[in-house]
Amino acid sequence: MAEAQAPGKLVICGEYAVLADAPAIAVAVDVRARACVEAGKGASRLEVAGEGSWPFRWDARGLPDWEAQPGQGRGLVLNAVAATLADAGLAMQDGLSITLDTLAFHAPEGGKLGLGSSAAIIVALVAALCAEAGRPLSQDTTLELAQVAHRRLQAGGGSGIDIAAAVHGGVVGLVPGEGVASLRWPEGLHWFAAWSGYGAATMPLLRRFNAYRRRQARSAAGSGPLDQLCEVARAAYAAWQQADAATILRTLEIYGEALNILDTTARIGIATRAHRRMAAMASGLGCVYKTSGAGGGDFGLVLSTDAATITHAAREFAAAGIRVLEGGTGGVAGLRLL
Repeated sequence: MAEAQAPGKLVICGEYAVLADAPAIAVAVDVRARACVEAGKGASRLEVAGEGSWPFRWDARGLPDWEAQPGQGRGLVLNAVAATLADAGLAMQDGLSITLDTLAFHAPEGGKLGLGSSAAIIVALVAALCAEAGRPLSQDTTLELAQVAHRRLQAGGGSGIDIAAAVHGGVVGLVPGEGVASLRWPEGLHWFAAWSGYGAATMPLLRRFNAYRRRQARSAAGSGPLDQLCEVARAAYAAWQQADAATILRTLEIYGEALNILDTTARIGIATRAHRRMAAMASGLGCVYKTSGAGGGDFGLVLSTDAATITHAAREFAAAGIRVLEGGTGGVAGLRLL
């Protein structure tokens, strides 16, 4: 039996800009997806924790041939991973019992928290399937195959920053055309994440963003708000590499403002009423606030260079009934093969 676990993530900076070739930064969070694969005999079976189980056999192409199609898209992750592995010459054999568990990525009252569960479970599943087949992968190969599978799942969308965080853990930077870099959390930058109260589907937001880019490509007006966002993303990445907490905080504040301008111009739906409420609350407490990731719900980041200010703000947010995820310094481990 092979078991693999991979963490979720929060995007610190670079969301949307990374899709236009600017750098992005993400931090792994200690919320883990688990994939367990055990070889046996007969038909294979997929079990999704808290959802149900579905038998299948592998067809000649190395893809699941379901006896009954899993409801609500529960088989799509396995479909995407299996197709990617088959293309790489790593087709699976019958008799596998596969268990996927992303329950930690859900709020107790229901709904996803928005911490990158699909990326984390894809990374864990790629690693577990190959390990059980006696073909354990290097970190670089796991990253490459998981990125292909995740893009397949998202119909070509996404940057890969969430996959990088799930594989490497810690703080990761993604520079399009250059690859993934391991970064350090800057001393003196304090933060926590605040949940909007509901999860958001990423794909509709990406579709609206991509539609905006297509409109701008046909227009003589160019892509001003996106150009500005990319410029600030590059400045934030440079500041992060210099570990200058005060400059990082200021560039993250500017990035959040630029993201709001892009959102208003492109009508993406990033900054919801809940995010605007939390932004006003953070500002009143002397902190910087920005949405994290695609937005539309999920988490926002509250940041300061003063530890006491962040501690007080976290208490005030919690007292207001807002779920708080304590920020760390990037010490969360990446993919684990057990």
